[in-house]
Amino acid sequence: MKDEDRVVIKRFCVEPLPGRIPYENRRTIHVKSKFAGMAFIDFLCLYHPPTPREAWLSWIEAGDISIDSFPARAARIVREGERFTHVMRGVTEPDVNASIGILFEDDAVIVVDKPAPLPIHPCGRFNRNTLLSMLENVYGGAKLRIAHRLDANTTGVVLLCRTAKAAGFIQPQFERREVQKLYFARVEGTVPWDEHCCELPIANSAGRKQMRRNVGARCADENGQPARTDFQVAGRLGDGTTLVYAKPVTGRTNQIRVHLWTLGYPIMGDLLYRADGELGDQQTLSIDDPPLCLHAKQLSLVDPTTLRRTAFKSDDPSWWAVPTDTE
Repeated sequence: MKDEDRVVIKRFCVEPLPGRIPYENRRTIHVKSKFAGMAFIDFLCLYHPPTPREAWLSWIEAGDISIDSFPARAARIVREGERFTHVMRGVTEPDVNASIGILFEDDAVIVVDKPAPLPIHPCGRFNRNTLLSMLENVYGGAKLRIAHRLDANTTGVVLLCRTAKAAGFIQPQFERREVQKLYFARVEGTVPWDEHCCELPIANSAGRKQMRRNVGARCADENGQPARTDFQVAGRLGDGTTLVYAKPVTGRTNQIRVHLWTLGYPIMGDLLYRADGELGDQQTLSIDDPPLCLHAKQLSLVDPTTLRRTAFKSDDPSWWAVPTDTE
């Protein structure tokens, strides 16, 4: 198969969704040095601010949080390095889109056409209903390594490594910014420029206000990490929206979304980065929400097997329709 001819080898849908069946979820809570010396309940409230204090107290009183197999107490003074186990019973997860496409696979990598909404790795409300968990089950319990990430609401090309050797070859390419990425986006508003290089720095963590609202929003911040995205208009549509090519040079969290939102052109379907500079309260879309119009169209890197630069491409999303006359 020639590099330029690579197409979807197979597509499958995971049914029933593994997170739909109630199960017991065990999570580890690790105490970092900055929390040492605090009462356990105060530490928990800072460890995960969106969770109400009353909820933590309820779990503690029920004996659901323990250390060394002994129930933890709210007044306990925590020490650096301690690990607590939180048992969450009868857990069910929100539904996701589990129609997964395999663009390419060999002994080193698996390249996926990711649907949405679907988180890549376990986090928050999602554990079993994630791309990584589903693929590891499909591939017989194999330990897969994530080479890079897409937001749960973003569709398109995702590459996972099947061996430590492949990960050691591919992940440094991302770190050295040698991987070329192309995204499609449909934004609200008529963009006046044809090309634009956005170099607004992005905060390396969500602000306290956003964390308390249970959202992980990043914002442009002059004291943040350097970030660059190159944009090019693909077409201006009659409904007042614009199709945009986006090429991120750096890889900051939510980078394309933050840059377009800050420029005044939020991506259609984004419930977090909304019009008029507003932040929403919802991070992951539900299965019935309109899609986020952001698609990872292409990923180009040096293949660990052939040692040649190879481009992996996905099909165009349904919302992408470039007009023949873009004037």
